[in-house]
Amino acid sequence: MSGPVTLAAFARDAAAQLHERLLGLLHGALPRVGVLAPGAFACDLAGTDRLLGAPPVVARRILARCERAGMHVSIGIAPVPFVARALAERTPPGELRAVSDGRTYLEPLSLDALPLDEKVLGELELLGLRTIGDFAALPRGAVFERFGSAVARAHALARGEYGDLVRADAPPRRILVRRVWDDAIASREQLVFALRGAVDEVEAMLAADGVAALRLDLRLVRDGEPPLRIERTILPPARESAALLRSLRWALEERDDLGQITGCALGVVEVEPARGRQIGLFAADGARWEEAIATARYLRAKLGAGVVLRPRIADADARLPERAAEWAEVTR
Repeated sequence: MSGPVTLAAFARDAAAQLHERLLGLLHGALPRVGVLAPGAFACDLAGTDRLLGAPPVVARRILARCERAGMHVSIGIAPVPFVARALAERTPPGELRAVSDGRTYLEPLSLDALPLDEKVLGELELLGLRTIGDFAALPRGAVFERFGSAVARAHALARGEYGDLVRADAPPRRILVRRVWDDAIASREQLVFALRGAVDEVEAMLAADGVAALRLDLRLVRDGEPPLRIERTILPPARESAALLRSLRWALEERDDLGQITGCALGVVEVEPARGRQIGLFAADGARWEEAIATARYLRAKLGAGVVLRPRIADADARLPERAAEWAEVTR
């Protein structure tokens, strides 16, 4: 199997104890194990053939270990995590199956295999759609226009096109910081300032474990209102308090329903190793001007002058404007 390769392991007994045992076993055999659901795990095996062996060899090794440990596990190997998980769930315990064409495998399956709510499933059935193949045959634009982005994502899964990332590991220990304030905080600026101490504490815990935060979970306690939960993906993963606080501030700027804040709980849900990470220039959090400038300054400090450049179109009326570009060094 060439190209992306995902191995998914599925245990029909999703009890918490078995979940933890199986996760520990997979951590000992695979790089970067992601948790898809209780008893369901995935690992990206692309480019690991020389180190671990071919994916089927890796899968049989895991099955043998599970059998010796008394765990009944099935394994699916496919180009993307969704297909690999669907394959593993439909494979008998103790066996493995592999497919190279995810769309073809999914076509005969029922629509309820997709992450769609009951209302959408009912509407699709009224349209005469019964299988994933029927749904995948619909035009992509028409699905987005009628149902929105969530169903459009399910449509991409149905076509075997959505290469969802295998999520990173949970932190090696629970990283959770709480704060309670005697006086309620009413402004966004005050809240960002008050969060600084919690973020500094999170930074110290991340540094002690040698990891960087990939996803934060902020829960705000509000006076007279239900708690407010904000999840934030940090791209590229970071452990510096300035980067974490900046991302939280951007998330808070998008909310107009903060209310009176009396406390918070800030936790790190997912992490990545802090060393050997590629600096990201075009990730979601890096799509802001100040983040781009901060990253450019960091690169210039590490690589020297004359290596971080910004393009400027010198002749917008040229037949190929990109060929009439000039490059200026980023200095601020």
